[in-house]
Amino acid sequence: MAMLGTPRADGVQYRRQFILGPHSPDLLHGWSRHGVSPDLVLSVHPDLACTRADEGRRSLILLGHVLDPAHPSRDDRTVVTDVLGKSPSLSSVLKSFDDLTGRWAALYLDDDEAVVFHDAAGLRQVHYGRDGAGALWCGSRPELIARLGGNRLDLEHLDELRSIGGFRAGATGFWPGSGSAFIGVQRLLPNHCLDLTVGQARRYWPVAPIAAVDQDTAMARSGSSLRGAFSAATARFPLAMALTAGQDSRLLLAAARDHVGQMTYYTLKKTGSTRLTPDIAIPRRMTKGLGLPHRVIPVQPLSTHPIARSITASFTPFHQQTADQAAALAQTPPRPGGQWVSVNGNVCEIARLPWIVRHDVTIEGMAEAVHMRDSAFAVAQLGQWLENAGPAIEVSGIHPWALYYWEQRLSAWLGAVRSEFDIVEEAVSPFNSRSLIECFLGVDPSLRQPEDWRFFRNLTGYLWPQLLSYPINPKNRFTHLEFRFRKRWKSALYARAARHTS
Repeated sequence: MAMLGTPRADGVQYRRQFILGPHSPDLLHGWSRHGVSPDLVLSVHPDLACTRADEGRRSLILLGHVLDPAHPSRDDRTVVTDVLGKSPSLSSVLKSFDDLTGRWAALYLDDDEAVVFHDAAGLRQVHYGRDGAGALWCGSRPELIARLGGNRLDLEHLDELRSIGGFRAGATGFWPGSGSAFIGVQRLLPNHCLDLTVGQARRYWPVAPIAAVDQDTAMARSGSSLRGAFSAATARFPLAMALTAGQDSRLLLAAARDHVGQMTYYTLKKTGSTRLTPDIAIPRRMTKGLGLPHRVIPVQPLSTHPIARSITASFTPFHQQTADQAAALAQTPPRPGGQWVSVNGNVCEIARLPWIVRHDVTIEGMAEAVHMRDSAFAVAQLGQWLENAGPAIEVSGIHPWALYYWEQRLSAWLGAVRSEFDIVEEAVSPFNSRSLIECFLGVDPSLRQPEDWRFFRNLTGYLWPQLLSYPINPKNRFTHLEFRFRKRWKSALYARAARHTS
C-alpha cells in the first residue's frame, strides 16, 4: 500500500494552501484557524489571504484575492461585504462573482447551506474526500486531503498516464475527469460548487444560451473589464508580468497600457532558447522600444534548488517544468526586493477555439486531443465528463471543445501548475472572469480561429495599436530576423528621404 510521506505542513511545500473539515489537524502547525460553523473548521496557511464577511446568520469567506474591474478601488473585504449584502441567496452570490476576476476559492454559509466554489477557471483548486470515519474534508491540495483521510495513491492509473507520456518533463499532463491521483479524492470542476452537507458537487453554469456579441461591442466591453482589472491589481499589489511572443501575452500588455510604468517585466529563458528565439528576442525588443524594464531569467533543467525539490517531493504527480521555473524565480526574482504578484494571460485561450477542435467531438477525439487515447482510464473519465456536460452544452450552445478545454485541460493542468507556483508567488489573471469569457465566446467563431485569431489581434490594436508593430508568434527565428531587417531598412529609407528633403 503506497501512502504519502510526511513533509511538514507548515513548511514551504504547503504555502498558500487551505483545509476545511470537522477539526483543525495537528499537522497544520502555524496555520490560522477559523471556526466557520459548529461542524466546520477552516485552517489557512499564513501566506494565503482569508477574508470574511457576516450578515445576520449568513457568512461569506474568501480565500485568495478577488478584483472588481468595475470598482478598482475595492479591496477583498469591500468586495466580499458588498456581494453578501446585495445577494440574498446562494444563486445570487454565485452570479455576483461572474463579473469579478482574480484567483480565489470561497465558502458560503447560511442556516440551510454550506457551499464551496471557486474562480471561473478553477485556478485556486478545490479537492474533497472523506476520511475513514466518513467525515468530509475539503482543501486546495489533494495531497493534504489524502494525508488526513489515509487515501492511497492510485498507482495503477498513475502509471498508466505516465506510460503514455502525460507527466514527462515539459509535458502539460493532467488528471482527466474529476478525480485525482489519490483514490477517493475528487477535484471540483469549474462552473460547479460543492455542497458540504451532502459532499457532492453540482453544476451551476451555464444555464442559458450564450448571447451573440458583435465585435465592436465585445471589444468595448472586454477592454473595459481588462483595463479595470489592471487598475484594481496595480492599486493593491507589486506586479510582475511575464512576456513572450504570444498572442495572450501581447493582449495582456495592451490591457495594462495605463499602468505599464507600475510593473516589472520578465521572460523565462528555457533550455535550448537563444537570444534569437522569438520568445526571447521579441519581448526584449518590444520593452526596449517602449522604455519598459525587462529582464531575462534563465531556467536550469532538473534544478536541484530547494524550491524545485520541494515541488517534486510534495506534488503527485508534479510538473518538472514548473519546478524548474519556480526555482528560477526564487533565485532571480522579477522585482527588486523579491516581493511580487504575477499577472498572467492564462484563461484567454478558452475562447480562442484552440488546436484541439481539429479532432472529432467524440470521447475518442477528446482523448486524442490531449494525447490520452492509449489510456482506457482517461477515455472512460473523459467520456463521463462529456455525458454529464451534455445538458449544459445543449442549453447554452457553447462549443463542446470550449467547455472541454475549460473544465478539463485548462483547469486540471493549469490549476495544478498554479498550485505548484504557490511556493514562490501569488498570481492573478485579468481574463479569469466568467462574464469576460462568456463575452469572448459570444463573438463570431470565425474571428476566433487560427492562424490570425483576428478578434484578439483587433482587441490588442483597440487597446494599444503600437503593440501590433511587433510580430506575434512568428513561425521561427528567421521570420523575426526578417522583421528586424525590414524595419531597419525602412528606417534607413525614411532617414535618407528626410535628409533629401531638408
